[in-house]
Amino acid sequence: MSQLKKHKLCPRAWYFAKVLRLPEPTTGAQQVGTEGHAQLEHYLSTGEDVLGAFAKAGAHLLPTPGPDLLVEQPLDGAPPLTAGGIPFTGFIDLVDARQLATDGVLRITDHKFTSNVARNAATPEQLADANTEPGLQMIGYAAWALSQVERFPGLRELELEHLYYQTRGQRLAVSVLASVPVEHVAREWRTKVEPQVEQMKAHAQAARAADVPANYGPACTKYGGCPFMAKCLTGETKTMSLRDKLLSKPSESVPTTVAAVEREALELPAILPPDAPQPAPVQVAPGATEQPAPKRRGRPPKSSRPEPTQPAAAITTHDSSVSEHEGSGNPVKDLGVQALFIDCIPTAWGVLQPESLTQYVDTMARRVSQAAGVDDLRFAGSDSSLGFGKWKGALAMAVRDDPPPPGVYLALGLAHSELMQVVVEALEPSFGVVVRGVR
Repeated sequence: MSQLKKHKLCPRAWYFAKVLRLPEPTTGAQQVGTEGHAQLEHYLSTGEDVLGAFAKAGAHLLPTPGPDLLVEQPLDGAPPLTAGGIPFTGFIDLVDARQLATDGVLRITDHKFTSNVARNAATPEQLADANTEPGLQMIGYAAWALSQVERFPGLRELELEHLYYQTRGQRLAVSVLASVPVEHVAREWRTKVEPQVEQMKAHAQAARAADVPANYGPACTKYGGCPFMAKCLTGETKTMSLRDKLLSKPSESVPTTVAAVEREALELPAILPPDAPQPAPVQVAPGATEQPAPKRRGRPPKSSRPEPTQPAAAITTHDSSVSEHEGSGNPVKDLGVQALFIDCIPTAWGVLQPESLTQYVDTMARRVSQAAGVDDLRFAGSDSSLGFGKWKGALAMAVRDDPPPPGVYLALGLAHSELMQVVVEALEPSFGVVVRGVR
């Protein structure tokens, strides 16, 4: 039943855990629950009081121990619980049939250890509704009881109980009980659980996590935070990309350069501060034609390098790895030219026109903000996956996963933009040429 609950909470988290089988860390709260369940199992089976401080607070709510109680009852007995041809595994904490013979009532109890009962306890309505996380589990346990016709003859009503034990502050135990007829259980199982099992079967066939829907929002921070959050947001496992996560509409385009340049002719240009005047373009007399310089081996002197007069789209490359009839149609992209100028402006870079990195920064920041469900990632609250400065790591991973296309870029005003600082730091290792201005 735990798989049903995990899938209901977030299908993509279930895919990471159960299909990709990525490890999940254990928490201190889980350890407390494990120990408490072991104590209750031993006590209800043997009558020996080994209850710890948390479990002892609920001793008065437990039935008298005895061999007629079904403790840690497996779901895969004969017959097993199934849906859509899939058998279920797991254990029911406690099944009490002591009212079955007289009233036709069977009580099913699940022990819950929680830090705050008032905040975390389910309601009786939730326990009876398979569309809720607690109800999904309890309706599943009740459906198992309906399948055990010979074991529970005359069954007409089920008492679904969550027995809560508080682990912080006051030692407290509370019983939440929902009484439902067998017809209600059968209807919930048929109309809500079985369709979900069919969805799980379809999701299990997905080739990558990006093809499985994610339940962004409270599911990301519940139970101490989803252990797969970073992989889900950034595609760290390479099963998804940033574009795949939340954006249902096509992602915004990032500016690209469209001019070509000979790779072997790339050289470090002169550098001026951002506020320096732009150099005047080279003037060519009307009617004059400029002959291309003869091809030379090695790098030509800067002073003898002529300015090309052909339109950018008409210039061809001499790189042997790109043929005249192949490539993306963008010569700069085909050549993989990557240059980044930080707080400076190049005065001569062949025919390439530098593009500002600002729009790319804004686009990536907006994507990460949308993925986390916040307006601005820099102001994410403490309950957000980006809180406490974690937005910087999320933005950096998103940038490394989806860098801008090849080209020459300007990153200006670095000292005044924290977003730009994070993006530049993430991009620097991937750029072939990085130049920083010095004033």
